[in-house]
Amino acid sequence: MKKLALVLLLVLVVSVSADFSGRGGYGRFGFRAAYPLQLSDPFDGDPYGSSWEEGEYNGVIYAALEGGIGFDDFWEMTLALNVDFAKNNGPEGTPNLDVGTGSVALGTNFYILKGDIRPYVHLDLGLSFHYADDDAGVPGYTSSLAFGMCGGVGGQFVLGDIFYLEPFVHFRWHTAPTYEYKVDQQGYTPQERDFIAPPMTLAMGLGFGFLF
Repeated sequence: MKKLALVLLLVLVVSVSADFSGRGGYGRFGFRAAYPLQLSDPFDGDPYGSSWEEGEYNGVIYAALEGGIGFDDFWEMTLALNVDFAKNNGPEGTPNLDVGTGSVALGTNFYILKGDIRPYVHLDLGLSFHYADDDAGVPGYTSSLAFGMCGGVGGQFVLGDIFYLEPFVHFRWHTAPTYEYKVDQQGYTPQERDFIAPPMTLAMGLGFGFLF
């Protein structure tokens, strides 16, 4: 939380000098990468038995490719491909799982100030896919398809005419209450099971991109 407060304070302190004007119809393309500050562990022992609970569930990375079309200084429509990854590393003899979420989302940025330093509030909604798979080669895996939602804050620092940097904090939510457990062998019927908590990721990072 101290890091988040520092980022927000930096955006507010330097927001007084601004030249960029959001000309109608401008385009933007960028990339974001972040470290998950906090995420929900969606499983409670299933699908791999109680040995799952012996592992440590850790975030690895959140990343996104995003395009935007700005209509004025304060409003922009966005389209993004988002991914985030986590791992559950248990002691010897327990599952080591790769866990991930990917989504395609349509959203919007509401800019608070116009100019070269533009703090914003972000919202989006899209289609989200969540999975978990044992990296030891066990045939069982989980999958879940649902709506994905995001809320966040950040700021774009425009450098020159086309380049920008973007510190941000985003919260992503995979809204499904259930998932399917599947086995890649004949004769096994997929089973629907409940998440102990909907998959969620809170991440802070830095992006960059281009205006055109």
